[in-house]
Amino acid sequence: MFKAGDAIVHPIRGAGVVERVVERPWRGNNDLYYSIKLLSQPRVKLMIPTGAAETLGLRRAIPRSKLKKVWRVLGADPDTLPDKHKTRYALVEDKLHGGDVFGVAEAVRDMTWRRQRRGKLTTTGKRLYKEGMGILAGEIAAVQGLEMDDAEAQVKERLDESLSPATVT
Repeated sequence: MFKAGDAIVHPIRGAGVVERVVERPWRGNNDLYYSIKLLSQPRVKLMIPTGAAETLGLRRAIPRSKLKKVWRVLGADPDTLPDKHKTRYALVEDKLHGGDVFGVAEAVRDMTWRRQRRGKLTTTGKRLYKEGMGILAGEIAAVQGLEMDDAEAQVKERLDESLSPATVT
């Protein structure tokens, strides 16, 4: 069970902080809910039944010690994404919504490389990149106690380093 102040990650909505655990009436019962403040949307409060948290894929944010691995993933050579739009975007969405920060980092890295090599992304590609960047930056912000903008700047800096002309073949 999570408690107030815990940094958590929802596989679709991204990172947040449990503000409190509240009891609310629902269908004649009093159920416990996590009241979560999303980092990427500070005005949004997410209410998740405590009993459904595991089923929904709610998890704790990674420990600070795992950030080095996130940075390594961002700096690694990209996976080649399929040329077919539907196949490519299904693969990227699976990584983004799989609940694994390293999969999200791979998706953001691969989309960044694709944009660099092709000069642009499609409308769907831009949406998925933005979504992935929000999920990744949110988790990094939660882990380090940063603002979203600062965490996103860190991610972009790491990606820029891996895309520098000295490393691109």
